[in-house]
Amino acid sequence: MLENKFDLPRNWEQDLEAALLRHGRRENRIYICSPLRGADWKEVQRNMLAARFYMYLIWVYDRQVARAPHAYLPLLYCDDVPKERGDAITWGMRLVANCGGLYVCGNRITEGMRGEIKHAITFQRPVTVFNPDIFDEVDAMFRKARADRMLLIIETERQYKKLGLSAEELFEGVPCDD
Repeated sequence: MLENKFDLPRNWEQDLEAALLRHGRRENRIYICSPLRGADWKEVQRNMLAARFYMYLIWVYDRQVARAPHAYLPLLYCDDVPKERGDAITWGMRLVANCGGLYVCGNRITEGMRGEIKHAITFQRPVTVFNPDIFDEVDAMFRKARADRMLLIIETERQYKKLGLSAEELFEGVPCDD
């Protein structure tokens, strides 16, 4: 069983689902950009849970509705099947284009995340980074695209620190075996 390392309500996932259902049509939606792929299914599951946790934290901190398709789509699409991975990526890119901003969560940037960040830059969406260790890499993407760097934000307030942590830093234990 995965346990969070913070003092959170045991029903935080149910609270998130209720918030999304009640407030899912809000105009200013945020896209969560965080790692999904892992060495094995346990790491992928932990990354999916972290994406949901980031969504929850954004709701708690800012009352913003966050979208993280990789928090749920791996249950429906197989990431190892190129067509299904492509369909999921296309769907995610549509969400990026329709969101008011992109939040880069976690402590590393994957190839898939680079694509999402580039897409947000193309659509001139604000990009917020929570982990100072990956800020320079995102800044380099803005510079390469000659994008407006006023749209790049580093958020270092203490309350947002958890959004810059990895799935391993957020959750301990292992998922239940089959």
